[in-house]
Amino acid sequence: MKTPATVTIAIVDDEELILSSLSAMFRLETEYTLLLFSNPVKAVQELARTKVDLVISDYLMPEMTGIDFLVKMKELQPDAVRILLTGFADKENTIRAVNTAGLYQYLEKPWDTEALLLIVRNGLKEKSLHNQLSEKVKALERLGSEHRNLAERHTSLERELEMAARVQQSLFPAEPPQIEGFQFSTFYRPCHAIGGDYYDFSLRPERLVLLVSDVSGHGVQAALASMLLKAIFHDAEMRAEDPDDLLRQMNIQLHRFLPEGMFAAAIVVWLDRLSGKLYLGSAGLPRPFVLCSSEQRLDEIPLTGFPLGIFGVGGPSCFDVKEVEMSPRDVLMITSDGLTETSGKDDELFQDRELRSTLLELLGKDGGQVIERLVERAHAFSAGRPQRDDLSLIAITRA
Repeated sequence: MKTPATVTIAIVDDEELILSSLSAMFRLETEYTLLLFSNPVKAVQELARTKVDLVISDYLMPEMTGIDFLVKMKELQPDAVRILLTGFADKENTIRAVNTAGLYQYLEKPWDTEALLLIVRNGLKEKSLHNQLSEKVKALERLGSEHRNLAERHTSLERELEMAARVQQSLFPAEPPQIEGFQFSTFYRPCHAIGGDYYDFSLRPERLVLLVSDVSGHGVQAALASMLLKAIFHDAEMRAEDPDDLLRQMNIQLHRFLPEGMFAAAIVVWLDRLSGKLYLGSAGLPRPFVLCSSEQRLDEIPLTGFPLGIFGVGGPSCFDVKEVEMSPRDVLMITSDGLTETSGKDDELFQDRELRSTLLELLGKDGGQVIERLVERAHAFSAGRPQRDDLSLIAITRA
């Protein structure tokens, strides 16, 4: 709200005595800045370029009536408060012209000083409130526009993420390979629209190689890194002689191309189709389990290893590789840490209490049933909490 010292009032009256009287009254009672005009035509010319807050005009003036002058002021400065001084004889015409000129108030001559000051102060107060309201309305309109823009951007981003999710999903195998003596079951669910978990198969006449990986982080960056991982995996797999060689080649390439601070935990399953032997190579994923159906026993495979991409050529010279023996109906279970680190009440982790007991209950089930039950139990364990990490489960059942 304007202070009195910043308020400007224009007074128009062809009688110098009236101008002097009004000027003296305002200078005595207020700190308003005054612009005095005895000619309404000249007043229009000046006020076309000079901003005022309030205008007081006499009604009967030569060259232009007060009504005509205030109508002109309404066009020039619609926000200015307009007050008309009129004689009693002019009252009827003044009332008819109130809407035409947009008068705030009219006052009969001779005026009462206190009444005039009250009208002026109230008019200025209402003008200030109106301006504040207008600013708030404009601010709300701006917020509404920004909200609409954000909503449109959000919708656009959702569409782009949906498209990115479809693209990423297309990178996964359409279905597991068909290998005599083995059955493969898979499950993948990102914690956001797209994620950093990834698995893939490479099938050759002499071998099958399965990669299960978890790129650090979540969302777009992790998803892009998983696309890079796919290309590096297939390139390295063509030249690799064994799981250790494959992981070493991938490690060097990922260290070269991943952004600093990013890495990929992984497990490689290497199945020699000629001998039927199965090997596991580890690079930092949670230890896998074998559900031994015939012996009703749960074996944890004690694999260790650094994630890929942290160290370059000077990094690990070899990765931990173990042969895994499986009898008919045994299930090899590999998961990303999205399962083991599912949190329950009091931030207890699924791997600390539920994982082993659930797997023991599932001895004798095939890989697809094991995956289904693990996902159900993890969801119940989390008690409805949002999924904090991407979730991948791969089960290999020995036929």
